[in-house]
Amino acid sequence: MFKYFIFFLFLIQYSYSQEYRVIYNFSYKTDSLKEGSDSIEMVLDLQKDYSRFYYKKLIKLDSLVKGGAIISYAFPIQQVIKRKIGSFNNENFVSLEDKYYNYPSADDIKWKILSQTKFSNHYKLQKAEAKWGGRKWEAWFSSEIPIPEGPYKFRGLPGLIFEVTDFKYNFSYKLISIDKVVSGYDTANIVESNLGVNPIIITLKQYQNLLINNYNNPYSEFYTMKEGTWGLTIFDKQISSVEGLKSIKKDYQDLIRTNYNPIELDKAIKYK
Repeated sequence: MFKYFIFFLFLIQYSYSQEYRVIYNFSYKTDSLKEGSDSIEMVLDLQKDYSRFYYKKLIKLDSLVKGGAIISYAFPIQQVIKRKIGSFNNENFVSLEDKYYNYPSADDIKWKILSQTKFSNHYKLQKAEAKWGGRKWEAWFSSEIPIPEGPYKFRGLPGLIFEVTDFKYNFSYKLISIDKVVSGYDTANIVESNLGVNPIIITLKQYQNLLINNYNNPYSEFYTMKEGTWGLTIFDKQISSVEGLKSIKKDYQDLIRTNYNPIELDKAIKYK
């Protein structure tokens, strides 16, 4: 009886306590033909009204900027997300050419809950599968933590998602830790803005057009600048003229195509 009472209190705590921080290890392939994967730690902040998913490194960068440092950064995978708790509607925050953008998306996921179970860190996990974003996914969630959220856009199961992997092992999220926090971290500088630079509101189609334009006209912002007033180092080459930029265009486009493995294949751009 005492055991069940403790478990009941545990459920109440997770159901009604308002703020948690979940850390995931995110393994990914920017090149789907590559054997190995890269990885980075991601944060899922669960607050009363919103969840936010972002790179853990941004917390350190935020601290440095608040201390007076001037920083620019780039991550190989764009995964900064904000949404209302209980909603599949996401705000996507992305960086491109030193600008910060925000576009909305509706990302409903239809899960099929299966009977398979396993244990991880003393939690009982149950398996679920879904077809979403042009890929097939396997997830493991725990109904012992009745929070229907998870990493990136994955949510909607009757418990916190501990693991999500696509069937071709291009992308994988695995829970590292979950902690209750006294007060939510202020992400205004690293999610809702890019270290203080507010986002430009656009649509998904506009973002896709920006990516295509960046592919077809790389570094186009330098074309109208007077030669001799700027310089870049690209592919170990010193570039200071329009002709120099044109000379590396093919290499730049090859690099984009080689490292273009979007997690949502149904929104993929067909680079030529």
